[in-house]
Amino acid sequence: METYPVDIAPEQVVRWLMDEDRVHSFNLLVTATRSYQLGEISGGRSARLDDEEREEVSELSEIGLLEVTPRQKPSQWTLRVRVEDDIGPRLPEDEPVPDTDEEIDLPTFYEEFIKADRGVAEVEVSVEAESPAAKAQATRVLDAILTDRHQRGKVKEAPGKSPGKKR
Repeated sequence: METYPVDIAPEQVVRWLMDEDRVHSFNLLVTATRSYQLGEISGGRSARLDDEEREEVSELSEIGLLEVTPRQKPSQWTLRVRVEDDIGPRLPEDEPVPDTDEEIDLPTFYEEFIKADRGVAEVEVSVEAESPAAKAQATRVLDAILTDRHQRGKVKEAPGKSPGKKR
């Protein structure tokens, strides 16, 4: 498998997928998860803590991961949108952090990781493909996202015809 960075805004990907869910032009499997990761305090925050405090306090990050695959052959390619947001310091007596990934739906992913406009979050969009043919299939989906073939839910009429006129 080879991974390729994709230069599409995560918001565009997620909105297109929500439209796609209504019309089913592509047969895609969409999964989204939320997880938390504890790490060491870094940067300026760390300098203000003594050694004991530094050992007790940890940095908490929230990670949203959206994965899109073809439903028929999901191992051929995967489109990923990954958002990692530094929530801040966490004390040992704070509420426990879930150990496992939590599956969320697409509208929740959009609300919490895309629409929330977290500012300093790290965002990555990429495609992983097992072969040039799989990459070409993923590229067709990316082209559809870029051109927004759903046309925002509007039905286009055939050229030269207008409603209410008979020929």
